[in-house]
Amino acid sequence: MTINPGELSPDDWQRICAALRYLGRDLHHRSFAVTDQRRELLWQEMDHCLALADRLAAALPAEQDPALE
Repeated sequence: MTINPGELSPDDWQRICAALRYLGRDLHHRSFAVTDQRRELLWQEMDHCLALADRLAAALPAEQDPALE
């Protein structure tokens, strides 16, 4: 299944960013119960999730403040 990025609403993109950030926090939480080697892998994946969320959020159009309309 292929989704054209233009088919997603700004709310959809915000949900994706929020889900990536949640996943990053969950990976960090899980990293305390594993070996040092596994922890490094989880932290790398956490960093990738958070970086992608930041990149997507930066590409979203800024929401307008309703007070300015």
